[in-house]
This record gives sequence, structure tokens and C-alpha cells, in this order.
Amino acid sequence: MTEARRYAPDGRRSYLVGSVDHALRLLAQLQEHPSLAVKEAAELLGVAPSTAHRLLATLQANGFVVQDPATRRYGPGPALLAVALASLRRVDVRRVARPHLAALSAETRETANLAVAEGTTVRVIDSIEGPEVVRVSARTGEVIPAHLSAGGKALLAGLGTEELERVLPAERLPGPTGPVARQALVDELAEVRRRGYATSIDESTPGVASVGVAVRDVGGRLLAALSVSLPTERFDADRLTVIAAAARHRAARIEEELRSDALLAH
Repeated sequence: MTEARRYAPDGRRSYLVGSVDHALRLLAQLQEHPSLAVKEAAELLGVAPSTAHRLLATLQANGFVVQDPATRRYGPGPALLAVALASLRRVDVRRVARPHLAALSAETRETANLAVAEGTTVRVIDSIEGPEVVRVSARTGEVIPAHLSAGGKALLAGLGTEELERVLPAERLPGPTGPVARQALVDELAEVRRRGYATSIDESTPGVASVGVAVRDVGGRLLAALSVSLPTERFDADRLTVIAAAARHRAARIEEELRSDALLAH
């Protein structure tokens, strides 16, 4: 695999993997060109046609481009479109969820969060602090192990057995005080599915308890998780009941608005 010395987007000098860099540049060119021939790709990259052909063939094998049998030109493939749609869904859910996140924070007087799955972790993409003097700070941008967070567990509970094993294949998982058995998580996720919400108490952060629910898109696919975080000292059975009901209500409202937006778009 070759390397090329180029400047990174932030202006710093960086060693980039040449073949990966070329492949990404080809995909970026599909924003401006409906399709590319091998010769055109070679000219855009400044490489030999044989190199361009190998790059396009690799992208085709992974579904990022498709080749028209008649013209032999390459255009965007299903994998590339799936990535683009996922990005659009993330932007869309944040826009729709924002007022409900604010309402959830006001209703519970605690910090409300919106997170999306990123492999074995979840990333908080929006967060609104509650009005209490002692509160959990806004968590926007934080990346948390999915199996230790309420929102992450809510999303993991929506996965099938095979998909869950692919995401978390290890028999032992890192816990707040040491490794925990994966089977314990599997049992907990079954309970999450039964009751419709997940909890995390002193797991992702000492002194913090959270309640999380999943948000699905119009096709029923897992899209994000809505959660409420509060100091563990304020968390009890009564608060759990109130917060879980509020979170489930707001998640349902977000899903309704996403459906309405989809219908209006058509």
C-alpha cells in the first residue's frame, strides 16, 4: 500500500495512505460528475489508467460504485447512497428532536440527551441541561461505550442476536469496576425490550444515572436514542417511573414528526 505526503484538511502536513486517499477523492468527484470513465478517473487522480481501474473495481466490489454495462462508466453505488442517507437521517432527527429534547428537560428538570450509534459506542449529538442547581452537564460530543449507557443499551436492545454478536463479540466486556460477562448484558437487554426503556446507574460516569429509549425512523430502523441523565442521589423508583414515561412519550412524538415529514416529502 503506497503512501503520499499531502496536507490534511486542517492544514497540517500529514502522511496519508495513498490508495485510500485516491479512493476517497474518486468518491468525492461523484458529487460533481454523474459518472466517471476509467480514463477520466486516472486524469483526475494523476495516476495510470490501470491504477484507476483497480481502485474503481475495489469500490465496485464493496458497493460504493456501480458500472453501467453499456457505457462502462462508474456511478454512485448503494453503499455510498446508504452512507449519505444515514448522514441525512442524523441531521433530520436532530432538527426534529431539538424541541422535544428541550421539553423533556423541562418536564423532568434534568439533562436530556440525543445520541446515535457508532459501532460499539454512542455519540451524543445534542444535549440540554436541566434547571436544577446540581445537575449533569451537557454531554454534546461525548462518546460513550454503548453497553454502559442507557441510550446505548436502548439501541443495542433493538438489534437481533447475530447483529449484537457482531457489534459486541467478546465474552467479557469492560465494566465500571472490572470486566463483566456479555451474557449479563444480553439478559439485561431482554428486560429492556420487555419494559421499553434502559437504565444506567454509575456505569458510564460515577454519580450519574440515566434512563434511555430508542427512536426509530419511518422504516422502523434504529435511528437514535433519547435519554435523561441526573445525579444518582436524586434517582429512585418514583423518579424512574416519571422519567421513563416522559422519555417514551417524547420519543413517540419525534417518530410521529419524522413520519409526517416523510409523507410531506412524498
